[in-house]
Amino acid sequence: MTRGSSLTFLAGGDIALSRDGHRGAFGRLSPLFQKADVAFANLEHAHSERGEPATGKYVLRGAPEMAHALADAKFDVLSFANNHALDYGEEAFFDTIELMRTLSIPIVGAGKDLNAARKPVVLERNGLRVGFLAFCSVLPREYAARPKVPPEDADPLKFSISAGVNPLRASTAYVPAEGSEEYPGRVPEIVTWAHPDDLRRMIADIRKLRRRVDVLLVNHHWGTSMVHEVRGFQREIAHAAIDAGADVVLGGHPHVLQGVEFHQGKPIVYSMGNLIFDYDPTFFTDATRQTFLFGCKLGKSGASGCYVLPCRGGKFNAPVPLSPQRGEGRRICDLLSRLSESLGTRMRADNARIAIIPPKEEHKERIERSCPGEILHPR
Repeated sequence: MTRGSSLTFLAGGDIALSRDGHRGAFGRLSPLFQKADVAFANLEHAHSERGEPATGKYVLRGAPEMAHALADAKFDVLSFANNHALDYGEEAFFDTIELMRTLSIPIVGAGKDLNAARKPVVLERNGLRVGFLAFCSVLPREYAARPKVPPEDADPLKFSISAGVNPLRASTAYVPAEGSEEYPGRVPEIVTWAHPDDLRRMIADIRKLRRRVDVLLVNHHWGTSMVHEVRGFQREIAHAAIDAGADVVLGGHPHVLQGVEFHQGKPIVYSMGNLIFDYDPTFFTDATRQTFLFGCKLGKSGASGCYVLPCRGGKFNAPVPLSPQRGEGRRICDLLSRLSESLGTRMRADNARIAIIPPKEEHKERIERSCPGEILHPR
């Protein structure tokens, strides 16, 4: 590898394409993804005409033709580790993986069993080996991939299906606020934490991949739908991923934006929102149209020159890049600044981009003490 080699990286948020015709789906963003050395996003649902819808949840599915929009935009790798991957069962799930294979777009974070879902994607660009892993903490029943061979004491009915997404489970507790007797009905504190076994598995997988690649990126489907606040389990997972060797941590699922944090000098992008979401659930608001692209340079020393491009997400139309200097683009810039400030990160609008300014090292300890959504575990 040439000393000082680097590449350009561009990531978008969640993509759920379900419209008439795939041409022009990404509009003016297409040339940006095409120009990047590595382009990445989350594929939010299956693309298939087969399968039966899951019961008891909001289900998503796109026509196989829609997947050609992803190829036209020249995405290099897509995460399929999310809570809609199996909405139409294993048939649609495997159809999608095979369809992406025919389009030469590797899928990460999902597979025929747990080993396949854990398998990384490794690309080579500009003499650099770039590794990807993907995990999901938003897990409908039976969506988590299982070992191909179940444990001896396992319920055979529960292991009849092993395909699914790479799970990183989280738990929730509601702690009554102090003074609840004096003020009945006070909102309890929400405490979340990652399952220790899943967290250890993630750490092991990152450490193993780290030995094979020059740059390592991890994507997580996590957080709480329609909530801007970063939950404790998200920070716990993100910090552990970086401590294990990840250079960049990306996230999605909440449908709205969350802040950007740096840990050990490495960026964590908690939620980029909906890049394209051709559905209209009743709980969606105008905030679900706010999104951004995350870009940076990647090299052996990690990520540098991190920035975001504010956009209006697509809903039966193409997403639109916005100026951070005015209008909706400015509002996204201001929102992202507020969300990131408590995480120790500043934003600066520079022409068409928003530069991400990491915290100064001397303020790191203060940030860790004062940051909301701190990692707490029940006693």
